[in-house]
Amino acid sequence: MLIFIHGMWFNSSVWKNFIEYFKARNYECKAVNLKEGFDLRQVCFTDYVDKVASLATKDDVLIGHSMGGLIVQKVAEQKEIKGGIAICSAPPKGIKFRNTSLFLYSLKFLSKIITKKPIMPDKKFVKKFLANCVEEEKLEEIYEKIEVEAPKVAYELAMGKIVVDEKKVGCPLLFIATKNDKASPQSMVEKIARKYNAEFVVKDGCHWIFDDWEEIAEEIAKFLIKIYGKRTKV
Repeated sequence: MLIFIHGMWFNSSVWKNFIEYFKARNYECKAVNLKEGFDLRQVCFTDYVDKVASLATKDDVLIGHSMGGLIVQKVAEQKEIKGGIAICSAPPKGIKFRNTSLFLYSLKFLSKIITKKPIMPDKKFVKKFLANCVEEEKLEEIYEKIEVEAPKVAYELAMGKIVVDEKKVGCPLLFIATKNDKASPQSMVEKIARKYNAEFVVKDGCHWIFDDWEEIAEEIAKFLIKIYGKRTKV
């Protein structure tokens, strides 16, 4: 089965086109809604990891975007899975990169983190960092999909608190970066891939991959064939 894991501020619905694509190719698919069932004032990154890990088996491939890409790495560290794919991944601890603009903008969320209030990015943040390659008329549609996020999770990711021991990751991994990503730059994603000696590819686009998604889906499909063999029911 393919298990799809969304990133911060979104939910499982963003994977609709990917799921239709892979179901048409005889893959069983499931998209996880990370925040469902949790108190966002209390939930932490480990809670999200545990939720995904409880669903994953040794025959499954995990596919994550942004924060979801880091969850893929953490689950692969903790248990046996068939493989993992991280798209525009958030970095684990130890992956250094400079993104001064993103850091300074994130300081606006500090009061929410301190008071344990769920965080909602504004439209300027979305346009600058998440959807900088998207046409203006589509930005409103993307913003309508955004949901509040857990303050502790935002803090853990922003401060690089998530440790992953690459020596404990035994499955094949694929990392996909996009050329104009302002949130997870191509150079940073390449560093993450090197941590695991994993496959790394770069595609056109930015952090928001869910409109022009076909090339990324095709790249995933190639990787899945390496893992599962021909496109039969799995």
